[in-house]
Amino acid sequence: MAKTILTVDDSRTIREMLKAALLDAGMEVLQAEDGVHGLEVLEGSSPDVIITDINMPRMDGFGFIEAVRGNDKHRAIPI
Repeated sequence: MAKTILTVDDSRTIREMLKAALLDAGMEVLQAEDGVHGLEVLEGSSPDVIITDINMPRMDGFGFIEAVRGNDKHRAIPI
């Protein structure tokens, strides 16, 4: 079974580069444009790993990580 990875980055170019590399490696990829969107994506999914940028609008990577770690359902996901 393929692992699911959530990528959170405000740069469309970086998101697409990560997506291409991860898909080539046989992973399933979920994408979010910033921390707020990342939390929205997490509401309906349970990825195996999260890759996040730090410097993003609306909610930066530190705020996103803090919110993920504060949620019992997602706190154990490697970031």
